[in-house]
Amino acid sequence: MKDVKNTPLNEAAGCLPPLLRIAVEQLPEKTAEQTEELRLRAGQPLAVCCAGQEVVIPDTQVTAADLRETAARASRDSMQSYTDSLRRGFLTLAGGHRVGFCGTAKTENGVFDGIRVYGSVNIRVARPAFGCAREVYEQSCRSGPADLVILSPPGYGKTTFLRDLIRCAAANGVRVGVADERGELAALREGVPQFDLGGPADVIELCAKEDAVLHLIRTMSPRVVALDEITSPRDAEAVRYAANCGVAIFATAHACGLEDFLRRAVYGPVRGLFRYAVELRMEAGKRSFELHCLEGGGSC
Repeated sequence: MKDVKNTPLNEAAGCLPPLLRIAVEQLPEKTAEQTEELRLRAGQPLAVCCAGQEVVIPDTQVTAADLRETAARASRDSMQSYTDSLRRGFLTLAGGHRVGFCGTAKTENGVFDGIRVYGSVNIRVARPAFGCAREVYEQSCRSGPADLVILSPPGYGKTTFLRDLIRCAAANGVRVGVADERGELAALREGVPQFDLGGPADVIELCAKEDAVLHLIRTMSPRVVALDEITSPRDAEAVRYAANCGVAIFATAHACGLEDFLRRAVYGPVRGLFRYAVELRMEAGKRSFELHCLEGGGSC
């Protein structure tokens, strides 16, 4: 039998039913190292996602019972303890791995209140990328923290890059406030960040960005506020509030590149606030970045 190593993938797969977990543990080493997500859909084979491409694991079949068991294992058989997360459709595992759920939604007074019947599960494998943002931090924050936005389509690593940017700032003694609305930047579990944030960082999670930013500034006096995904006018207003308080902003935004960011209406209220933009790219499964200076245009 193949020797099972304690890898991020195997750690994330720990919430799977035994037969599916064994199938993951027996993946070829190269596939295992590149796996970013585990995709479970009722009635379909188990699949892994590598560099944006799904690969089916042969001779596997996911059942509705498997999805229910995965949810129970992820919550350590205490779904009630994770009510707030489940209402948002996800759970955070030890190590920062994230389990997202889809299926038949339940609502309360017309408001989404979680998933009633599971149809699919996505387990995102948390892999730390220490140092991936160091060059950007050193170039953009030589004279102190600067307002910076990270741009890319989904799945290119914006959150991972932002997390390392937080580490760079915190490791340099900069006090960072993290508005972690979806619980992905710090991945608190019983109050303890599952991701190394590098130093003095204060986190508030599962809270709307505008409320989180206001709370952080009033209570923690950060020099930098970090927040993931500006997706709505309310998010943009949170960024504007922080900027007006003299706090530097590290943020991410969905865009196919700098030009796309500059023309999207939702970013209109905040475009002029950022001094730098980092454009993440992926070619043939390899990630790269380009740093743009927004003051005066051009690349850095």
